[in-house]
Amino acid sequence: MNTSSTGLIVGKELVSYCGKCKMDLGHTIMSMVGGLPSRVMCRTCKAEHNYKPKKGIKEPGAEASASVGVAKEKKVRVPKADKVVPVEMEWMKQMNATSRPIRSYAANESFTTGDRVNHPSFGEGVVQKLVYPNKMEIIFRSDIKILVHAGAAKN
Repeated sequence: MNTSSTGLIVGKELVSYCGKCKMDLGHTIMSMVGGLPSRVMCRTCKAEHNYKPKKGIKEPGAEASASVGVAKEKKVRVPKADKVVPVEMEWMKQMNATSRPIRSYAANESFTTGDRVNHPSFGEGVVQKLVYPNKMEIIFRSDIKILVHAGAAKN
């Protein structure tokens, strides 16, 4: 069995960028090389592809110097293991980041980013983003799902 110091193993889930779905979604690790995920399978579209870290993760020290005449320093490469974020860790971070009350999920209700949701099948989750016009991406303890809702809240 292939394991690493990050606790990632083949078959475990993590958040990765899916080029087919064009979103950060839950993926299952299909193979690992050197203790790092190399191939993953999207749990939404079932496409298998090379592991890509979540979009928006910036490498520390990647800011370029704006001064004229100053030589630019080379970027410091961060090992891929530092970019791997398992779904459960991201879920826990999101759940602790919001103090909103937990609402029961219903497709005819409106939700906003950051709302805490209790789904009868998937459990508790947090709305990560709204997908126009009436869908939302919710991170649950074991996966990221796209669910329907009533759309933008009406005043």
